[in-house]
Amino acid sequence: MFVNPITFLRPARPADCASLAKDLRPADRAELAASRPGEAPAALLTEFCRRSVWCWVLVYKSRPAAMFGLVPDALLGPRACVWLLTGNAVAEIPKTFFRTAKRFVAAALASYAELYNFADERYTAALRFIGRLGGTFDGTAYQMPAARFLRFTFRRK
Repeated sequence: MFVNPITFLRPARPADCASLAKDLRPADRAELAASRPGEAPAALLTEFCRRSVWCWVLVYKSRPAAMFGLVPDALLGPRACVWLLTGNAVAEIPKTFFRTAKRFVAAALASYAELYNFADERYTAALRFIGRLGGTFDGTAYQMPAARFLRFTFRRK
């Protein structure tokens, strides 16, 4: 019997952080490890989600496929740090994932003039994805012991 998979977006719950952490794509796991060495992915996701004013999970077949978050930057005015981590299930729904990410960025830009973060320069798929979503890289880099991270921004048009 064929059952259509259910895909939906909803506010993230604490259990989603642990579930996604177990199923992170290898490149996402490597990026987390390079950005915060020695910290467990589940603890990092829980922290990111807790600090976010918006934290959403894209669910596919009862598994978290991706988690999106937005952390306002009180020091930089109308800006927010945007983050996204993906699980293995996202490979099964690439079009839905892209459309959802595009809508998330658009909704965030309605509230914040600029979104920013840093991406591991070794994660070329993420760099291309950011570009496809309309993000730009300004040449600013942050060197961590294991990798260099490139600053990207999304700006309201």
